[in-house]
Amino acid sequence: MSLLLKRRSRSETRPKDIPDKSKQQTQPQQQQKDQERSTQMRSKPHASEQSLNKLGIPHQQQQQASSYSMAGGMGRRKTSAELISEAKLFLGDTVAGVGGGAAGGAAALQMMATGGARLVSTRRPITPREPGRVLYGKVALAGRPPSAFSMRYLQNEKPTPRQLPALSGTGPTTPMPTRNGALLGQSTTETLIELLKQHSGLKECTNETVQHINAILQELYTRVRKQERNFKRGFILGGLYGLVECTSPRVLLAVARVVLALRVTGSNLTGACKLIFKVARHEQNDALFHDHDVLELLIDGLGHASPLDEPEACIYAYGCIRFLTASCAQDRDDALNRNWIGLGEAITAPLSAPVSATLAAVPAAVPCPRKLTGQQTLVARLARHGAVELMILHLQMLNEAGATKRLSGPPLHTLYQLSAAMRALADVSQQQQRLQLQLKLACPHLIRAAEISMGELEVQTNVVRTLSVLSEDSDCCETLHNYAARIGLLLGPSCSSAGTSERVLAVLSRLGYMLGNILAKHESARIQYFHNDVAMEYLLNVLEQLGERSPSSVALLDAQIKLIRVVANMSVNPEVGADLGNIRSLGSVLLKLLSHTSASLAKKKSAEQQELLHATLGALHNLCFYQDKQPADSVAAPAPTAGSLQSLIDELSASLAEVLANCQTAATKVELTRVLGNLTRNEGARRRFCAAGGLPLMVQQLTREAAGQDYELRTCAIGVLVNLLGDGEQRGPFLQLRGAELLSLLLRGSLEQEDWFLANIVCQALWNLLIDGQCAATLCRSGSILDEVSDLLADYLDEDRLNAGDDDDEQAGEDEQVLEAEKETFDGDHDALWEDFALVATDLLERIQNNFDRQQQQQSQTIVRNTDNDDDGDVFIEEM
Repeated sequence: MSLLLKRRSRSETRPKDIPDKSKQQTQPQQQQKDQERSTQMRSKPHASEQSLNKLGIPHQQQQQASSYSMAGGMGRRKTSAELISEAKLFLGDTVAGVGGGAAGGAAALQMMATGGARLVSTRRPITPREPGRVLYGKVALAGRPPSAFSMRYLQNEKPTPRQLPALSGTGPTTPMPTRNGALLGQSTTETLIELLKQHSGLKECTNETVQHINAILQELYTRVRKQERNFKRGFILGGLYGLVECTSPRVLLAVARVVLALRVTGSNLTGACKLIFKVARHEQNDALFHDHDVLELLIDGLGHASPLDEPEACIYAYGCIRFLTASCAQDRDDALNRNWIGLGEAITAPLSAPVSATLAAVPAAVPCPRKLTGQQTLVARLARHGAVELMILHLQMLNEAGATKRLSGPPLHTLYQLSAAMRALADVSQQQQRLQLQLKLACPHLIRAAEISMGELEVQTNVVRTLSVLSEDSDCCETLHNYAARIGLLLGPSCSSAGTSERVLAVLSRLGYMLGNILAKHESARIQYFHNDVAMEYLLNVLEQLGERSPSSVALLDAQIKLIRVVANMSVNPEVGADLGNIRSLGSVLLKLLSHTSASLAKKKSAEQQELLHATLGALHNLCFYQDKQPADSVAAPAPTAGSLQSLIDELSASLAEVLANCQTAATKVELTRVLGNLTRNEGARRRFCAAGGLPLMVQQLTREAAGQDYELRTCAIGVLVNLLGDGEQRGPFLQLRGAELLSLLLRGSLEQEDWFLANIVCQALWNLLIDGQCAATLCRSGSILDEVSDLLADYLDEDRLNAGDDDDEQAGEDEQVLEAEKETFDGDHDALWEDFALVATDLLERIQNNFDRQQQQQSQTIVRNTDNDDDGDVFIEEM
């Protein structure tokens, strides 16, 4: 221990080119500047130091002079989880190469925080599978138009009465065109209609017949599009009437094209929409809609309709759009959730997202390989032809009617189909920027539609489902965040019936998902929602009522997950997070969920139960970050609100210890230790946790993971130890658990992997351990552990050794797949972490050296006193 390294920046010791004589003259001045800069580094922490070294060590006035802190005068200290996250943010995707291994790299992708609170991510709400393309699914709405129907009521319109030209029976007649259609273009419209009437009542037909009828209808369509005289409209419709029962989808679409080209209204428009709907009901017919302009004609027809006056036309038309654009929506939902699960266990609980992150929500959409290309084409055509604008207009009309009188009957069913169609468009909108911007305009109107459809659960579910999908888009979320509290008010009507209906749970789940996405992205929305007393009251009421039910269904668990996520994402705001700690019933709700879900998982593992537990831990993590106040000495301090988190800190500490002791899942252990990293900043929580056996538990986690099986668990557990060792009464028991040997082992492993961040926090734990004079003396007397730590620190603080390693790496060659710019960025981040480690390690090395020196002085004084006592004795004996 004779070597004490001078603290310095690694950049100061990098090999430099040999300077010329002119530069050598200024070398003493440069050395002086370097020394001044090194001195400044000791007294003034730089930005990365502020980010990485505030580990949340308990701040006590009597320990300020002795406890290790590199953030003096810079405000609150941060937690271990915070520091880990910030280190990962600093390294970005390259942290795997720093020494965390594959596990560290995967964790880094999830942990990018700039504060002590984290966002919570989740899957899409559960979407029930439909057995096929049905208009309403399993719902039973009174007075709804049927999903199956007969087309025989298609009626002729009444134009002004006109006498149709008579055909002379004696005069020359126009020859009937042959089956090959060669004379169709030369035939009159009357002849074409007579040809169609020859097939009146046709059902089954051959391919040849289909081609012949389609040729006639195509010629008729061409003439109608050229604005032929209006007096023939009724005559043409009469000829088309006999074909509506044909089983050929191509014939039905051709008939519908002609009808729509006539610009019909009323029952004829409804009949044309039904024809198209009849074809669209079968997925194998989707390709037919790519062959012609029937969708554009459908939008034109709807443009002449009102959802209040011609609701059935709108119902079947929007049903068609919904079927055609959502042909693989279920597959997309499944793919999204598979992708969400596949990102790793760290994301199964939102677990590692940051305050500043914008992961709302869900990962990017995974294309459906089977039909997405064709689906996108249809959606793009609809968007270009003004379908979304028309939907918004119809939505406004329905909202205005619903504002004065409760919607019922066909107009209400129109809202059901319209919102479902808009959701199908939103599912594909992520691929088309123009459509996204159009749907953004629909957001306020959909919120109003959700309000006017209160009490109509099926309709409201569809509307809210559309909003929840739109909330995944950042542009739409930008609009929705202004309505966060207003959306929260939609929870109100569900408060009284939250425990009675699966449909209510579906609404709650989607409202929670939408609010969670909004609060994940917008700071102002968190404040707005929290300060709306009514919205907060509704949220607490629903959480309480759901917590009273036994978790008997997946729908209930899904609703709880989404609503707990609202609390978690809201509480990343410092003001909101601090105040939520003293709000009524929230602490008891979270504590109950923690106990029940962990107990349920111990009996039977369930993906939903696991996610609920992780969401609960995510909320506790954020809230506990703001509960670091020490117990108030003043008698006049107000008591915490009953049922609040502040009133249940002791119970929570004991419960976390119990859950950790029984936990067998690595991902859950990580979440538990993250919560403890924040919670143990509170003095009372530390003592209660240790009284419940917390210290041996943390040592046990580190002993099991010392070989590097789970990087995140190791780093979080060490961070908790940093907090626990801030209390003097825990240092002696830690030594008895062979904790010093464990820290030495962890330090060696992290340094060998050049994981400077992990080595940094291990040094922090050692520092707090050595604050205790008795512990330091015990370790100095044994010698071996501190000698090993000193040798390790001296070795890895030797920059010549590290520079030599860099030279070897350069000689070994570079990875051809890594860009040079990325490599330079990685090297810079790597060096920054090393410099932060060097600052901590140098101080620790000095402390160890001082302890050894003090021990040697005490031994020398003891020897001198013994010698003096012998001399005195001798002198005393002589005098006697």
